[in-house]
Amino acid sequence: MNGLTYIWVVLGILIAKGIGFFRDIVFASVFGASTKTDMYFQIFGLVNLIFTGIGVALSTLVIKNLNKPHLGSEKAKRAYVSSFIGKTTLVTVLVTALLYAFSKPLVALLLPGLNGGDTALAVKLMHIMLPSLLFVLIAYIISGVLQNCRVFFISSIMSLPFNVVIICSLFVPKIDITAVSIVTTIGWFLHILIQLPSFYKKGYRFIYRDKSGEMLKPLKKRKNSELLWIFISNMMFQVCFMIDKAFVSSESGAASTINYASNLFITIASVFVVAMSNVVFPSISKNYEEGNLDYVKSLLQNMIVIMLSIFIPFILVTGCFGGNIISILYERGAFTPELAKTTGILFAVYTLGAFGYVCQELFNKILYLDGKYSYTVIGTIVVIALKPVINLYASEYGVFAIAVSTTVLFTLYAINIALAMRSVTGNYMDKALLKNVFKILLSGAGAFLVFILFKLACPHITGGKLSFLIPLIICGGVYCGGLLVSGIVKVILQGTKADNRSKE
Repeated sequence: MNGLTYIWVVLGILIAKGIGFFRDIVFASVFGASTKTDMYFQIFGLVNLIFTGIGVALSTLVIKNLNKPHLGSEKAKRAYVSSFIGKTTLVTVLVTALLYAFSKPLVALLLPGLNGGDTALAVKLMHIMLPSLLFVLIAYIISGVLQNCRVFFISSIMSLPFNVVIICSLFVPKIDITAVSIVTTIGWFLHILIQLPSFYKKGYRFIYRDKSGEMLKPLKKRKNSELLWIFISNMMFQVCFMIDKAFVSSESGAASTINYASNLFITIASVFVVAMSNVVFPSISKNYEEGNLDYVKSLLQNMIVIMLSIFIPFILVTGCFGGNIISILYERGAFTPELAKTTGILFAVYTLGAFGYVCQELFNKILYLDGKYSYTVIGTIVVIALKPVINLYASEYGVFAIAVSTTVLFTLYAINIALAMRSVTGNYMDKALLKNVFKILLSGAGAFLVFILFKLACPHITGGKLSFLIPLIICGGVYCGGLLVSGIVKVILQGTKADNRSKE
């Protein structure tokens, strides 16, 4: 793993996600939280969450298969990509047509609390945004191809033009939710457009013809049933968030607060997780196919240390200062202090399930390498099946109880994956790794202790609009100091250097 490459990808995703986050701030300021925003976010979620999940599955499968021995030549790889895009396009067009035909029942499922007039508008918004499905899937396939070619930066910023055009539309006076939906669909197409120059530069085409036809023979024999397993395994977070929003859709604005909180959580978490996945998976897939299992195990251990070092402070910040952060970022215009308080609590609660997200987006791929889909598929199905059942009871206690139940399920899923990965790499939780985990947790405990002292001695500072930045910075300094003194920073740097010397 090239440390510099990871940093560049993090920066690229940070730029794109930062603009996306600013998009949400502007959106919240213009529309606030209402029945119309609930409609937009639920239908937008069908594309942004469900179908990006399929897109990630397609991207993962493309990278996995491009490193198979039977696709050793560049011609074979180009033929495979062209065939894969063609099949995906055909299936997606058929699925889109089916969704158009059943759009009204689908809206009733996504937003069961709407009245007749609102239902008609929701169906109209769905019709506008359904073409995005094809754009999303093709964009993610291209992204996977580029990542396998070690072209990381352009795929990391592919959402940049999407966010820019939506932000620009929100500054149009008196713009309505229908117009924003049209711009959203156009924005999804731009995901493809920004990647096309690099895609073509690497010699890939949407339609690739080999006169002999030999390059397509191995492709016809392969089964793509694993695409379904990867897709299901990538859907836990997306579906659970949509279920949570559906259960509160009868309460005006409640689904929007869940959306703002969950979207902020995913935005921040994905910067580091997606960057790690983009940079590491092509290399780890190649080494697994070549039988370098020691490399796979050492890289897994290094990833655990890095991810834990990032997400422990993330959880602490949201738990201690989540309300302050939401207030600064969202509380303006139609977004009231009451909405900010609710969103802040939801943000903190959902972030506690961060390790489930890390497993879904990153560590699941360790199991994909060995075809061990049963752990991820069964785990995902169990969580999704339990979610509506639990919500039936949790909804009686309000939106916060629903969020807590979701976080508990995510955490149980993370434990399941942590245990399952041993079947691929062996016992990766050795003494050295456990020692490093303890050091990270100890650094986090030190930072939390500083927060408690501030809370007891100077509560007006921790609860201030801007003054909370003082304890936040000091707590951050204590945490970073703990990592430095305990040697975790050195471990991360040494692990990166070792990975650079490994076969890539």
